[in-house]
Amino acid sequence: MPPHIIKRKDRSLTWYLVDGEVNRSLKTKNKGVAEFLLKEYYRGRYGMGQTVVTVGQFYERWIETKREPIVRRSTVQDYRHHFKRYILPVFGDIDIRKVALPDLAGFKSRLLTSGLSAKTTRNIIDASFRAMWRDAMAEEIVTNNPFAALKWVRAQRSRPDPFTADERDKIVAHFRENDFFYFPWVYTLFHTGARPSELSALEWSDVDLETGRIWITKSRSRGAVASPKTAKSHRQIEVTNEVVQVLRLLPSRGLGIKTVFLNKYGDPVDSKKWGEWYLTPALKKLAVRHRKAYSMRHTFITEMVRAGHNLKAIGDYCGTSVAMIEENYCGTLSLSINATVLPPSAFNYAENLVAGPGFEPGTSRL
Repeated sequence: MPPHIIKRKDRSLTWYLVDGEVNRSLKTKNKGVAEFLLKEYYRGRYGMGQTVVTVGQFYERWIETKREPIVRRSTVQDYRHHFKRYILPVFGDIDIRKVALPDLAGFKSRLLTSGLSAKTTRNIIDASFRAMWRDAMAEEIVTNNPFAALKWVRAQRSRPDPFTADERDKIVAHFRENDFFYFPWVYTLFHTGARPSELSALEWSDVDLETGRIWITKSRSRGAVASPKTAKSHRQIEVTNEVVQVLRLLPSRGLGIKTVFLNKYGDPVDSKKWGEWYLTPALKKLAVRHRKAYSMRHTFITEMVRAGHNLKAIGDYCGTSVAMIEENYCGTLSLSINATVLPPSAFNYAENLVAGPGFEPGTSRL
C-alpha cells in the first residue's frame, strides 16, 4: 500500500501518516493540512525518511482521485487497464523520479514488437501514463517531462466511410419491414447526423416534439452518461417533421421512461452491441459492405456536403468543426462533386433543408 493518511479515533481524531512501518502523528486534525504534509512526504521534504516514491505507489493514490463525473468512466477504465496490464509490470517498482526518456523509448519498442498497434501503444504511454505524470509534476514530485521528447510517427487516420444514399435507404427499409422495434433508432441516426453515443443518452426532457427541437447535452459510453465528446458537441438542432413522426412511435415516452431509445430488454441502447447483434446481420442480408453504426453519421455529413450546404452550418448542426469537415469530407468530393450527387431519397431525406447559415430542416408539422 502506498503512503497514506488515516484519522486516529483513539488519538482525538488526529491525522497520522502511514507508510509500512512508519506510523507518525502529523499533529493536526485538519484533513487539508494532513494531505499537504502527505504530498510533502512524497516529495521528500517532510524529513521522515521517505526517499523513494515508486510509480506503483503514486499510481495507487492517483487513480483514486479519478472519479465520475470529473473523469469519464471510459477514461478511468482505460487508465486502470493500461496500468495493470502494461505499465505497472515494467515500471511499478521503479522510483518515479528516475523514469527517463530511454526508459520510455524502450517501453514503446517493447509494446510495438509485442504486436500492439501504434495507436494502442501511444494511448498507453502518451495518454494514460502521461496523464499520471502531469499530476505528479503538478505536485512537484517530478520536475522533468520525458514524455515531451518521445517521438511518435503521425498516425494514419481512417477516413469516414459513409453509406451511399441508396444503401442508407435500403437499411432504413430493412428495419422498417423486418425489425420495426429499431426502425426509429436507425432512422434518427441517419437523418440527424448525431453520434450513436449521443442518441443513446438522449432523454425525453431533451426533446420537444411540438417544435421539433432536440438538445444534445450528453453521451453514453460503456454504460456511463457523461458530457458529449467536445464542448462544440453541446448543441440544439431542429429536425424534420419525418423525424418527429418517427420519434412519436417510440413507446418509452408513453410509459414514462426518461430514456428515448431502449433496447429490447428495456435498457438504453448500447450502440456497439446493437451494431454487432443487429446492424451487422442486416448488412450481410442486404449484401451491403460492413460499416459501424457511426458511419450513419458520416452518411449524413457526406450528403449535406454533396448537397452544397454551408460547412459552418453543417459543423454546428453535427457538433464538429469546419476543419474536420474540410479535411475528411470535402477532399474526397471536390473533384467529382457534380457527378456524385445522388438522386433524392425515397424517404424525402433532407427535403426542405435550406443552404446557408440557417441549415435548419423545414419547420412545417403535420
